[in-house]
Amino acid sequence: MMTTRRNFTKGITLGASGAVLMPLLRQMEAHAAGRSDGFPKRFVFVIKSSGITPDAIRPEGIDIGDDDNLLDLKLTDHRLPPTLRSLDPFKEEMMILEGLSGANFGGNHSSYYGALSCHHSPEKPAAATLDCLLGQLNPAPFRNYGFAPNGHSIGNNYGPIVQDTAVFPKISAYGQNSPMPYQASAEKAYRELFGSALDLKTGGKKEFELQSNLLDFLREDTKRLAKQISPEEREKLDHYLNAFESVRARNNQLVVMQEKIRKNAPELTSQYSSTVFTDRVSTFFDLTSAALITGLTNVISIRADWLSAKYATFGFKNTSVHDIGHNKVTDNGLKSAEARDVIRKFQIEQIAKLAAKLKAVPEGDGTMLDNTMIIYLSDTGEAHHSRRKEWPFIVVGGRGHKLKTAGRYLRYPKYGSPGHKTIGNWYNTILQANNGPAKDHFGQLDNQLKDLDLRGPLAEIAI
Repeated sequence: MMTTRRNFTKGITLGASGAVLMPLLRQMEAHAAGRSDGFPKRFVFVIKSSGITPDAIRPEGIDIGDDDNLLDLKLTDHRLPPTLRSLDPFKEEMMILEGLSGANFGGNHSSYYGALSCHHSPEKPAAATLDCLLGQLNPAPFRNYGFAPNGHSIGNNYGPIVQDTAVFPKISAYGQNSPMPYQASAEKAYRELFGSALDLKTGGKKEFELQSNLLDFLREDTKRLAKQISPEEREKLDHYLNAFESVRARNNQLVVMQEKIRKNAPELTSQYSSTVFTDRVSTFFDLTSAALITGLTNVISIRADWLSAKYATFGFKNTSVHDIGHNKVTDNGLKSAEARDVIRKFQIEQIAKLAAKLKAVPEGDGTMLDNTMIIYLSDTGEAHHSRRKEWPFIVVGGRGHKLKTAGRYLRYPKYGSPGHKTIGNWYNTILQANNGPAKDHFGQLDNQLKDLDLRGPLAEIAI
């Protein structure tokens, strides 16, 4: 007998994949009851290296003048710059945020843990980072999860390119001296997120074989589940399966591409082959959507690249992100600013694809994107060797997070001017909107800004 819309999880029986499907069922029950409070608040942090140039993400036709005043404009009144055009469908549910600073915690090429903790901690974390604090406030089977297509070990500025193990990119931390690992292997991430829930004997199987086995379990259980719920609830179930199929297709393509590169371009190892690199980044975004849709985690951090990364797909076979940061012309003759545009466009396209997948999933009287805030930032502010007096952000989604971010271009007065704020104020705003403790400030205060009021959240964004 089919269960009622408002109580359909009771009496439902599942097979081997029950552990994977149960978080989804709880969300479906909340959706069936029309409860907006039945859904978790989710976050995806996308962290790039080498800075985000404010001029490159600023909508066309906006004149910031002398930077001394608050500027609050509607995104719909302006055209997005070329590298952000993939976000056009989300202009009414995104924000471009400029003018904030983080000058008192820094490093050379990176602010490391300070980018998300607002503490000076270039080697070891001095405090918990924002993503890990949000993971604690929004619990799930996996409190936090991190993806990094490459990374470095503590104590090594550049570090080895890795793809088959957990890495510590010095970005996220559970607390003082407690760094959060990121997964550099798509196959291992898949096993951790999905295979372990089914107790699969994955051993040395190829990734696509693991996915095939898992999907076999899921198909059987979803067929059983489909008979027990109404047609309306099956819509979300379809999105759930589509997310898995997308992961399977992407990772299968990756495996094929890696083999082809090894055969046809032996001079390029998988470590530096940007064809593999960009596909791995895309794979991590696919895994992110699947993990969020299934409810296995509510907070995911993606290390989009690192200084040693080489985007050979775009013609930068011998030119690293670090080289581009030092204004080196790329292999194919692009200047630094042009190369940055190409990289940013690729990263923003991954965010747009993720946002589209989440927006296609209904939740309550809205969509999953309403309950998911995607935050794009750099680990070092506005430039490769940044002074960190400007730290731009792009925020997509999250209209259900009790924050006024939808459809806005917001720029705060420049560093030192009355009304200037820091990324600590921004992080405090996010935390307090998600039932975090009410604090005067987040992280360390800037001693150079003693004459400014840097307490509390951003009044222009908080509700």
